[in-house]
Parts: sequence; C-alpha cells; structure tokens
Amino acid sequence: MGFGLLDDIFNYAFTNLAARLHWSVFFSVALLSLLSWRCVRRHSPRWKDKGFFGFLFAREVWLHRSAKLDYRFVLFDKVVLALLIGLVGAMLVPGGEQALEDLGEDIVADALAADFEVLVGYTIALLLLDDFCRYWTHRWMHTSEFLWQFHKVHHSPEVLVPISQMRHHPVNGLINLGRNLLVMTLVTGLFVLVFPGDLTVVTVAGVNAGRMVFYVTGGNLRHSHVWFSFGPLLERILVSPAQHQIHHSKASEHIDRNFGSQFAVWDWMFGTLYVPKGYEELELGIDRDSTERMRSIKGLYVEPVKDAIKVLKRRREKAVSSES
Repeated sequence: MGFGLLDDIFNYAFTNLAARLHWSVFFSVALLSLLSWRCVRRHSPRWKDKGFFGFLFAREVWLHRSAKLDYRFVLFDKVVLALLIGLVGAMLVPGGEQALEDLGEDIVADALAADFEVLVGYTIALLLLDDFCRYWTHRWMHTSEFLWQFHKVHHSPEVLVPISQMRHHPVNGLINLGRNLLVMTLVTGLFVLVFPGDLTVVTVAGVNAGRMVFYVTGGNLRHSHVWFSFGPLLERILVSPAQHQIHHSKASEHIDRNFGSQFAVWDWMFGTLYVPKGYEELELGIDRDSTERMRSIKGLYVEPVKDAIKVLKRRREKAVSSES
C-alpha cells in the first residue's frame, strides 16, 4: 500500500521540475550565460581573465560554503522530509493511493473537455493574480519584523546557485502555500461560475505555459552569479535575473527593492523598483550575526524561530509598558 503513493509523490515532484529541466530551458541558460560572460568580463576585474566555462562553473561560487549548505539543506528539506511525510501519509490515510489514482483519471478527462479559449483565459488570469499576490506577500515578509525572521533564511546565502531558490524556512513555505490556495480558489471559483462545466482545477497546469516563458527568459539564472539584464525599458515590465540578484544584495540602495516575481510592473506601480544602469558587483546575504548562527541545517530551522519569539516578547513588553 504506500509504495504507489510514493511513486505519485516522485512523479509530482518531477512534473514540477520538468519545466526547469526542459532542454529549451537548458539551451536558453547556456545562451544567456554566454551573453552575460561576454558583457561582464569587460566590466568586472573578477571575471576578466575567466573563460566561459570557468565563469559559468566558477569554483568560488559552486563550492562556496554557503552553496554547500544549500545542497545539504535542500537534500534534507526536500528529499528526506518529503519521504518521511509520504510514508506517514501512506500509513495514516486510508485509501489515499486510490484517491490519487481516481483524481488523476478525472483530471485527464476534464482537461480534454475544456475549451481552449477558457483554458487560455484562466491561465492568464491565474498568472497575473498569482504574481500580484506574490509581490505583496513577498513585500509583507520583508516589512513585518516577525515574518522577516523566517524569510531571512532565503536571503542568508552569501553566493547564489540555482538551488538557493529552495532555501526557505517551513513557515515561509506555509505562507506561500496559503497564498497559492487563496489565488487558486478565487480565480477558479470565478471561472467555474462564469463557465460552468468547462473548467476544472486541471487548468491550473495551464499556468506552466506562462512559467515556461519565465524559465526560458532566464528564470533559472535569478539565483546565480550570472548577471543578465533586460535593459531599462523592459525591466519596468518584467523582472530580469539581474534585478532579482539585486534584491538579494546587502547594499543600502538595494534593500527592499524588486519584490516582483515575474512582472516588475508591480514594483514600478508601488515604488519599489530598482533598475540597474549597468553591471553591478553585489555583496549578498544578511547581517553577520544571523549568517553565523544559520551556518547549519539545524540553524536554518531553529534560529529563525528563536528570533521570532524574541520579536513577540519585545512586542509584549512594549505593550505592557505602554499600559502601565
């Protein structure tokens, strides 16, 4: 009983990764990296004498202790914990495996019945509202002192490698999950109301088309040392890899800038946009004390909780003192 469920978990994980691992994405990453290398070696002493492969697979980035921590953290958080949760679920949820199989059959049938125009409209609506909510949720996690204690885990890498995108505290993950469920419920509910019988949650998969455009235009380079800018005009509409790398910068002019995920227009509209004028050398990470305390898997899980509790205690002490 349970092994079929584990297969479903692995298949689901692979499906989510499939877009990032598609050959077209790898091709675009190679092409954009080549263009980046030709540009930055003219402006950066750091990369001036590096060949293309030396630049793309720089040892000081991929073998940095921060990157090694990313590898260990993701292996534990995304693989070991996922296996444990899957095993527990297989044992505790009766009929879970059959339910997954039935759901899969229903999804395929409904997908074939959906109108193409409805699927496209649903995909666009879901993509835009999801990105809008990503912006405000991300901004909230920066402006809230309490939530920042958890979100700072994602900002703690001192170098960026593609796997750094998965360095998230579980509390951060729960907030993102809640956001996803809210957006899906609102958009799906509206479309089901307007197009009864023609739309099911399966068309959520349609958003992968939008995400694929994101990946092909450099989504996998956002968490990397490969600087790629879209230019000052387009970067007011779309978030470039360079803009997100700037978001991870410690420089005062970069703090709390470029919260957008795919569309920079939200940053432009709400005053948080930073458009680079050219290549910038960036120092990444957060304050030294937090960085040192989170140099282990245990630290990444436990230290944010301790810091969040301190925030709550300070708030309580302040409230008590104001009442007395």
